[in-house]
Amino acid sequence: MIKFLWYCFSILTIFFILISTSTSNNSGSSMNQSKILNFRSNQVFTQKLLAFHVSMFFILTILLLLINS
Repeated sequence: MIKFLWYCFSILTIFFILISTSTSNNSGSSMNQSKILNFRSNQVFTQKLLAFHVSMFFILTILLLLINS
């Protein structure tokens, strides 16, 4: 069960990284510092979701290492 969740979170993490980088690249290359720090609400949600998936991936990795040892 934990291994299945680990696979799901790893695939979803890759998916959200690809979505996050594709939306940030479409913004344009001539941004100044104030525009870079000004995130839209959907970017903030995507970043929070990505942070959750990365943290769950690491937690499940640690659990799998503890169970298998």
